[in-house]
Amino acid sequence: MEPIAYERFGVQFSMAKETREKLEHAQTLLSHSVPSGDLAEVFDRALDALIEKLEKRKAGATMNPRPPLRRNLAVRTIPAYVRRAVWERDQGRCTFVGENGHRCDSKRFLEFDHVEPVARGGQATVEGLRLRCRAHNQYEAEQVFGSAFMEMKRRTAEG
Repeated sequence: MEPIAYERFGVQFSMAKETREKLEHAQTLLSHSVPSGDLAEVFDRALDALIEKLEKRKAGATMNPRPPLRRNLAVRTIPAYVRRAVWERDQGRCTFVGENGHRCDSKRFLEFDHVEPVARGGQATVEGLRLRCRAHNQYEAEQVFGSAFMEMKRRTAEG
């Protein structure tokens, strides 16, 4: 991305034929609201839709949250209302704080981490979860369970 004017950026990339067909289809579907087919507007709307979908899946974001249901504590899923609350509380970033007092800035590869591991009775509650980037989640697991145990678990998961 190259700045071309105040708050405007030029973007250039190549795309597969199938992606071009999807783009043209989106322009067609948006023809009533974006008659010019302006690519910047089409991409902006596509990104809005994608972000909404991903935030719903990852953070449980919704405009109309349902009240919590009674949960089966044996199930390891994290209810949407818990994901929403943890995501908001942790500001969508890793909560790991190093020995120097610096909080990790990562907003990528975030995972919901049990403060008390599930293997030790941890629960999927707002108080029992925090956001961690993958690296700090793995680091914390190694601190709790040992690096040899976690390495074995990773090898088992790979195949």
